[in-house]
Amino acid sequence: MTKLLQKILFPKDEKLQAHWGLFYRAPRLALDATCTQLHIPSGTAVDFATYLNGFSIQKWKLYTPLRSVTLRITLQGRGRIYAIGYHLNPVMPDRHEFSSQEFDFASPTEIVLDFPTETSEQLLSFEILPFSDTVFYGGAFYGDFEESDVREVNLCLATTTCRKEGYITKNVRLLKEELLSEASEIREHFFVHVVDNGRTLTKEEIEGYHVTLHPNKNVGGSGGFARGMIEAMRQTPEATNVLLMDDDVLVLPESIRRTYTLLSVLKDEWKEAFVSGAMLEFGAMNIQHEDIGTITERGDFIPAKHFPDMYWLENILNTNNELAKINNQYAAWWYCCIPVSQIKKNGLPLPLFIRGDDSEYGLRCRPKIITMTGFCVWHLGFVGKYNVSMDFYQPIRNMLIAKATTGVMQNSNIIHRLKRLFCKQLLEYCYNGAEILLLALEDYMKGPSFIEQDLGERLLKEHSAYNEKLKPLSEFDIEVRLERVYDNPPLKKIRKLFYYGTLNFHLFIPRFMLKKDVGVIGFDWSHQSGIQYRREKLLAVNPFDRTAALRVQDRKQCRKLLRRFFWDLLSYKFRHKRIERAYAAKRDWLTSEEFWLQYLEITSQMYRGGGNT
Repeated sequence: MTKLLQKILFPKDEKLQAHWGLFYRAPRLALDATCTQLHIPSGTAVDFATYLNGFSIQKWKLYTPLRSVTLRITLQGRGRIYAIGYHLNPVMPDRHEFSSQEFDFASPTEIVLDFPTETSEQLLSFEILPFSDTVFYGGAFYGDFEESDVREVNLCLATTTCRKEGYITKNVRLLKEELLSEASEIREHFFVHVVDNGRTLTKEEIEGYHVTLHPNKNVGGSGGFARGMIEAMRQTPEATNVLLMDDDVLVLPESIRRTYTLLSVLKDEWKEAFVSGAMLEFGAMNIQHEDIGTITERGDFIPAKHFPDMYWLENILNTNNELAKINNQYAAWWYCCIPVSQIKKNGLPLPLFIRGDDSEYGLRCRPKIITMTGFCVWHLGFVGKYNVSMDFYQPIRNMLIAKATTGVMQNSNIIHRLKRLFCKQLLEYCYNGAEILLLALEDYMKGPSFIEQDLGERLLKEHSAYNEKLKPLSEFDIEVRLERVYDNPPLKKIRKLFYYGTLNFHLFIPRFMLKKDVGVIGFDWSHQSGIQYRREKLLAVNPFDRTAALRVQDRKQCRKLLRRFFWDLLSYKFRHKRIERAYAAKRDWLTSEEFWLQYLEITSQMYRGGGNT
C-alpha cells in the first residue's frame, strides 16, 4: 500500500517567511496570498534539500520497512526537475543526481519522480530549474509498504498551559484547521488534550472535534503532563502514543502528521521508542538548540549533537545521523512522543513541578530515541531567561530526587555540580544564588514526604524573591560597552591562586586591598574571573534587554553561607544513603495513577462527564 509520508512545505507563518532557507535554497521567492503557490522566475534554480523539505531516507529505512519512495509535485511552466540524493563524504555533502525530467505545462500538472529502492544516500530531494516563469503548487513524498507493515495508531497530543492564552489558542486553532478539519487518515486517530493549570481558558475557545479542555490544579509541567497522560489512557479509543508538547511554541502541524505516519509503520524493534522533536530558537529560527539531551558526569545538561545552524546542508546531514552510545540520553518535553506501553510499564512522571521531569522520565524508561529533521517546534530561547530560582533550585533538587528515586544518572555527580555553582556565586557576589542552592539540598534531604505535598506553586512564588532585581542601565552611572560585557581577560597563575584561595578576597585578605572601580560582567552563566578579580563591586549586565544589578562584596554574608554550606554537606554525607532508600521505597507510589489522581484531587466520578474538572 502507498502512504503519504511527507508534504512539501512553504513558509506560511509570518515569522518563518524570513527564514525561507529552512524550506528551499534560492533567493527569496514570492508566495501567493494563501501561501500555497511558489512563484519561481525563469532561470532561478531552487533546491529543496533543506531542514523541512529534505526526505530523510536513511532514517525512514532504519525505522520502517519502507520499500520504495516516490515524489509527486504539481507545476505550471517550463523547465527541468532533478531527483537528487545526498550523503556525507566524509564530512561534506556529496550530491548524487538520480534522474531528471523536462516539463512544459500550460496549466497545473502533476509530475512523478521515482527514487531507487536501494540507495546509500542519507537525504532525498529535488531541484527545479525553470526555463520560463514557473509556479510550484506543492507536492509530497510517498512510500510503499506491505499491508501487514501498517498498525493502527491513536495519537494524543497533551499540552499543558498556565496563563499563556495567546500561545495555546493559536496552536489549537492551527491543529483544528490543518489536522482535524480535513478528510484524512489522521483526523479520526488524532486527539488533543489541553491541560489548563491556570484555569483561565473556556471550553468555547478550545474544545472541538477530538479536542478537550481539562481545567487542572497548578501543579507545574510534571503535573500537567501527568494529567494529559492519564486522560489519553482513559479516553475512548485508548491512546497508543502520547505526544507531550509545550504551550509556548510555534509548531507546524506537518510535524505532527509526519510523526503519526511514522508511528503507523514502525518496525517492531522501534515501536516502544520515544520520538524526540527538535527545539529550534524562536528568535533565530534556523538555530537548533537540541533534539536529544544528555546529562554529563559533572551534572550539566547539554545537547547530544552540536550542529546548530540548519541552513547548512552538512549540519542537516550530521544531525540526522544516529548517535553513538551516549550515557544519560533523554527527550525533552517541548515535543516528545511516548508509547502508552512505556507509561504503563514505567509509570507517570515524578511530582517535580517543573524542570528535570522530562530528563528523569527519559532516563527511567531508557527507550530508543527516534529523531528526524522536520520533527520540531520553535521555542522561546533560554537567553535572557536566566534566574536562580528556576536554574539553580529546581534542577539541583529535582536531579537529586530523580537519582535517588529511580536510580538514574549514577555516573553524574550532582553534589559536585552544586559545589561548583555555590563557589561560583560567592566569587561573583551573588549571595542569593548561593543560598538557594543550599535550599535545594536542604529540601531534598526532607525526604519524599516533601514532594508528596502540593507545594510547587507556593515554592515558586517564595523563591522568586531570590532572583536578582535588574534595573535599566540608565540608572547606573557606570560606563558599559554592551559588546564587551562577556570579556574575560586571563589571570596569571599567582592571581588565580589568590582568586580561588580567598574566594575572590572574601577571606584572609584586608578589605582595603579591593579595587574601587566597578567590574562589568555578564548576568548569567558566564564566569569572568579576569574582570571579577579583587573588585569591591560588580555590575551584572543583561545586554539583551539593557538591564543590570549592582553587586557589592559582603564578607559577613559569605562566612554565614560557608558555615551553612559545610553543615549541609556534612549532614548529606551521613544521611544520604538513608534518604535515598526512602525515596526509592516511594518510587512506585509517586509515579502511580492512584497517587496522581489523589494529588490532582480528581475522583472517578469526574470522568463520567468527559474528564473535565
